[in-house]
Amino acid sequence: MQDLLFLLILSFVTIYIVRLILNNNLFIHYLKITIKFVGLDIEIKSKEKSAPSDKE
Repeated sequence: MQDLLFLLILSFVTIYIVRLILNNNLFIHYLKITIKFVGLDIEIKSKEKSAPSDKE
């Protein structure tokens, strides 16, 4: 039960960080999160948007 609670909290924290990065266009060149006991690998490669694209 404790592992499940830890996984749930870690999942919410990870989602919050990813949403914060994407919403604020923060500069993160490379971010890799590895959770060993679940086998979860999350990789984020992004760059700051200097000008809005034509699609927006």
